Amino acid sequence: MTAQRTITRAVHLSGIGLHTGGPVSFRMLPAPPDHGVSFSRVDAARARAIPARLSEVVATDRGVVLGHAMRVATVEHLLAAAHGLGIDNLTVEVNGEELPCGDGSGLIFTDALMQAGAVEQDAPRHPIAITAPVWAIRERSLVVAIPAPQLRVTVLATVEGTSIPAQVAEFDAGIDDFIAAVASARTWGFAAEVEALRARGLARGASLENVLVIGPDGYLNEPRFSNEVARHKVLDLIGDLALLGRPLHAHFVAIRSGHHLHIALARSIAESADAAR
Repeated sequence: MTAQRTITRAVHLSGIGLHTGGPVSFRMLPAPPDHGVSFSRVDAARARAIPARLSEVVATDRGVVLGHAMRVATVEHLLAAAHGLGIDNLTVEVNGEELPCGDGSGLIFTDALMQAGAVEQDAPRHPIAITAPVWAIRERSLVVAIPAPQLRVTVLATVEGTSIPAQVAEFDAGIDDFIAAVASARTWGFAAEVEALRARGLARGASLENVLVIGPDGYLNEPRFSNEVARHKVLDLIGDLALLGRPLHAHFVAIRSGHHLHIALARSIAESADAAR
């Protein structure tokens, strides 16, 4: 088995929240073996650790929110970055209710983790190996986990009501570079939805600088990839599944999926993994 890893030193970042629009800063620090990833709201008088676990998920609307008594939002890109770079144990101190969005991709987090460096720890990893198909379905959306020797993801994304054709993106952890293939893909959204989202307290920090914006006739800013929409879905899926707290050996196939369905699949995997022990 491969060894667990953490970062070698603390690293500090700041920015704005995609949904709150407010300034936020945070630190990522090394953590001991079997700690996993946890968050702490250092701006609160009585902050407690919020483990990045399925039991802490309280919302999945346009992002994942963790924490029952004290919340931290939009955690999926950081979790995907840590998982994609093989960082198992991490403490994240957040001075605000949402992580910063950077340019809308996972690069703000992969850059920081690379800057901090990684070190192996005296404890083995315990991956979850899918031995039989597990799936979650909702209306026209599907996500399924199929047995595979390592992490692989295939996503089909559609952008309804626009001229943009359906997109496919694939990531194989044994072949592809996570930063180049996945982490650099930005979050995306529809220009027509902005005002309605802001009225609900969402997307208040969104702009052409941190979102790939889509109108009826196509993109309003330049995409980084011809399939950036689908690639970002890969990023989200990896981050959401990281809430299982262990590396995953499976091939995930997602069709028009989102955070809610990803979490539903993760819960089914957790149940089957517990039953298999």
